[in-house]
Amino acid sequence: MVAGHLRVKNGYWHMILSYKEPSGKRKTKSISTHLKERGNKKRAEEMLLELRRRFSVEFQGISQPTEITFALYMEEWLRQIEPTVAPTTFATYSYVVKSAIIPYFQERSTLLSQLKPKHIEGYYDTLLTRGLSPTTVLRHHANIRKALQKAVTLELIPSNPADRVTRPRKADYLAGYYSVEDATALLRAVTGSILEIPVTLGLFYGLRRSEVLGLRWEAIDFENHVIRIIHSVTQIEVNGKTSLVARDILKRKSSYRTLPMPPAIDCLLKARRKASGYVCLDESEKILVPDNLSRGFSSMLEKSGLRKIRFHDLRHTCATFLINAQIPLIEVQQWLGHSTISTTADLYSHLQFTSKLRSAEILNRLLTNKKKEEKNNAKT
Repeated sequence: MVAGHLRVKNGYWHMILSYKEPSGKRKTKSISTHLKERGNKKRAEEMLLELRRRFSVEFQGISQPTEITFALYMEEWLRQIEPTVAPTTFATYSYVVKSAIIPYFQERSTLLSQLKPKHIEGYYDTLLTRGLSPTTVLRHHANIRKALQKAVTLELIPSNPADRVTRPRKADYLAGYYSVEDATALLRAVTGSILEIPVTLGLFYGLRRSEVLGLRWEAIDFENHVIRIIHSVTQIEVNGKTSLVARDILKRKSSYRTLPMPPAIDCLLKARRKASGYVCLDESEKILVPDNLSRGFSSMLEKSGLRKIRFHDLRHTCATFLINAQIPLIEVQQWLGHSTISTTADLYSHLQFTSKLRSAEILNRLLTNKKKEEKNNAKT
C-alpha cells in the first residue's frame, strides 16, 4: 500500500502520501482533510487509510495486481464507472456492490489475482441461503462479471472467472394482476384522492411508475386527444442520500410513445388541467415522490380491503386486459413500450389461453372434417 502520514498545518490535519510513479520517480502529495486539529485525529487517520487504499489501486494496481483485494477493486471499479453511466444505473450498481459484494469478500480478504469461480459460486450460495431469489442473485452476477471484465481489459487478471461459474437458474416470473371487477373497485377507491390520476394512468396505459410520475402537462395534447411518454422521474439512493432524477431520456427508444386519450382519461385530466409542470402531485402540490406513491398505494389497498398488489402490477393488469381481449401481441408491445415482442410474449404467454382454445377449435374442425370426408369417400 502507498505510504502516508498525517501532518498538522495551520491548525488543520493534512494527509501526506509518498509513492513511486511508473517511471520510478518518487513523489509526495499533500491533501487537506479540512478537519481541525482538535478532536479529529481518529477521523483524519480513517481518511488517510482510505486515501492510501485508493492510491494503492491507482499507482500500484496495474504493476502489482496481486496486492489488490477483490473488495478494494470493486470499490475502485464503482468510482471509475460513476461518470459513465446514468444516475439510476449507478445507484443500482452501488447498492449491490456496497451492501453485499464488498462486505462478503472483504471479510475473506480474497485477492483479485486469486479469485476463482468457486469463490464467486460460494458468494451466490450464501445469497440464496439468505433467501434472495435467483433473479436477484443474477443481478449480483452481472455486476461482478462486468467489473471483472474491466480487470481483464486492464490486464490485472488473465481471464474472467465469472464466465466459468454455474449461474443460478432464473425463476419463471408470473406477474400479479387484477380482474376487471377488482380494477373497477380500485378506481372507485381512489376517486378524488391524489392517487386517482397515477392509478388511472397505470391501469389504462400500463405506464411504469417512473413514466406516470414523469408525465407533464406539456406532453398532453387535448386538441388531438393524445399523450406523449417522453419524460421520467426516478428515485435513487447513493451513499445514504436519496434524490430524484428527472430525465427526458427514457431507458430505451421503444419507451417513447404517443398514446390516444379515451374519453375517461380526457375528462379526468381536463378537470385538473394546468398550463405546465408535473401532472401527479402530492397534497402540497409538489411532485409525488416514487416511494411515497408506492407506500400510499399499498396503504390505500389495505384501507379499502382490496387485494394487495404492487403499483407496477397495474402495468401487468393493463396487459392482461389487452391480451384477454385478443389484441395482437405486437400492439400490446407497442402500447406498453417493451423493447421487443419477445419480452411481451415471455411475460404474458401464460395469459393467451383464449387464443389457444381458438387454435384448438380450428385444428379440431380441420382434422375432424378431413376424417369425416375420408370416411364418406370410403363408403362411396
